[in-house]
Amino acid sequence: MRVGYLGPKGTFSEEAATRYYQGQEAELLAFTTLYDVLDEVQEGRIDTAVVPIENTIEGPINMTLDSLSESADLFVQGEIVLSVAQHLLALPGTTLADIREIWSIAPAIAQCRRFIRAQKATVVHFDSTAAAAAKLKESGRRDVGAIASEWAAAQIGLEILASGIQETVENHTRFVVVTRGQNWLNDTRKTMLLIAPNEEHVGLLASIVYIFAALNLNLTWIESRPTRQRLGTYQFYLDAEASLDDDSMQKAISILSTLGHSVRILGNYGSCVLTPH
Repeated sequence: MRVGYLGPKGTFSEEAATRYYQGQEAELLAFTTLYDVLDEVQEGRIDTAVVPIENTIEGPINMTLDSLSESADLFVQGEIVLSVAQHLLALPGTTLADIREIWSIAPAIAQCRRFIRAQKATVVHFDSTAAAAAKLKESGRRDVGAIASEWAAAQIGLEILASGIQETVENHTRFVVVTRGQNWLNDTRKTMLLIAPNEEHVGLLASIVYIFAALNLNLTWIESRPTRQRLGTYQFYLDAEASLDDDSMQKAISILSTLGHSVRILGNYGSCVLTPH
């Protein structure tokens, strides 16, 4: 099995993919962007992709959402919830007093604002936490720290100078396992839907949510994205805590369709929660 993830080596995506497929015969392949890895799945050059879809602090990953809505070939068959802890990594022998610059990706920097302000360090942005860590290792500089994971420290060969520097302790990133073509699984716990309303009206979202509430279906996630057809029009991503073959789930889809809404099934899956490594 060929599994793609957002690289380079040492990213949270690599950690999620490696641990999810541990014990299986899987070849893990790193790609530069989310679009790249999802395109590889769509074209059938890899079997699955592990990509982030939302984070506790930063919210939805719009590139993943848009790719799922734009391609009828992509289907979510798994969910991985990874507990995320941000650390300040440095070369061996570095002290906090030495740090004048901090390198990382924008979301990680946003998660550690207070620490960075207290350190009075200049921020330098990179494409990923792992890229920042790798560049630090290559540079040999002891006046620089990189915000990244414990996984990155182990993979790249850096020391953890300060642990758990993010502002929110309960910080998680949710990843989805994406395949090409619908793959109905038995005994799943979640269904992901994309609902494009037939027309805009007062209370539109409330009326959609009410259908699930009336059928006693718990919605664990709701996200909206522009339809890109007209300003002010939106489509909705929903996660319902029910298998696709559940009678109530089928009724909800039927009612939504009868009301003229476009309903696409984006996924049918179980969830895997990974604690810090």
